[in-house]
Amino acid sequence: MSRCDVLVAGEYFCDLVFAGLDGAPRLGTEHMADDLVIMPGGTYTMALALTRLGLDTRWANTFGNDLFSRFVRDTAAADGIDASAFTHLDQPVQRVSVAYSALGERGFISFSQPEVEPPPQPSIAAINAQWLLQTFRFEPDWLRFVATQKQRGAKVLLDCRGGDFDLTTRGVSELIALADIFSPNAEEALRLTGASTVEAAGRRLSELAPVVVVKCGADGAQWHDGTGMYQVPSPCVQVVDTVGAGDSFNAGLLAGLVRGTDLERAVTLGVLCGSLSTTATGGRACPTAEALEAFTQTLAAGQPDQNVNH
Repeated sequence: MSRCDVLVAGEYFCDLVFAGLDGAPRLGTEHMADDLVIMPGGTYTMALALTRLGLDTRWANTFGNDLFSRFVRDTAAADGIDASAFTHLDQPVQRVSVAYSALGERGFISFSQPEVEPPPQPSIAAINAQWLLQTFRFEPDWLRFVATQKQRGAKVLLDCRGGDFDLTTRGVSELIALADIFSPNAEEALRLTGASTVEAAGRRLSELAPVVVVKCGADGAQWHDGTGMYQVPSPCVQVVDTVGAGDSFNAGLLAGLVRGTDLERAVTLGVLCGSLSTTATGGRACPTAEALEAFTQTLAAGQPDQNVNH
């Protein structure tokens, strides 16, 4: 049995990001971008953020024989992400998102085939994880997967995502109830509950999960643990790009919990890690353990913000 700190379950994406367009793409027209960046996305960012913080991480993801799978798989190897939980299929597994930005707005065109399924038993049978970092999938097969991991002794940190669902949608409340910690952002918490304030949304969600940590962007984070509501402010940083900040937050939170800190300190590490990730471009800007430590010491010393090598 192979022990690890965190098992990440979810699909890869290959993100093609076009920047500097002079307007939104329209049928019958051609627009030239100023820049193009190709990078792994989806739960890749979660696995990378955890790995960079020094946590023993397994990423349960399925790859195919297509060029997008090959690109992400090769990048994972270069980034030092453990491949022991990968599944390889002799068929295309294409998950692509094209993002374009113009005049301060973003748009997306995405493609994902085949359907995303839970990790097959052979790929994770020998993995004994302290924590499962789980994406928000509430289909019956995913509910069974999360429940099985809990039965095997893993604690569950449940992330959230956008979508046309709320607490009345079948499977949603059941999934949240399986979490030891549920970590939506403020917009997701409000949408799920229909509450008028983030605090009210957190209280409602804490009726389902024992701990709810709401990511509030520039306002830091608040958490509910059954005894009340607590807050951690965000440090002042020069924001370049917020893509991947939530994944870095989750990684910092888990780094604290795996290493035995209390919840307040773990949430603080999550806020610092998420904030630091916004000072560089893209989802791959998640900081290393050394960069996070240097940032923490700088803040503790009351020194002015400075550039940090990610």
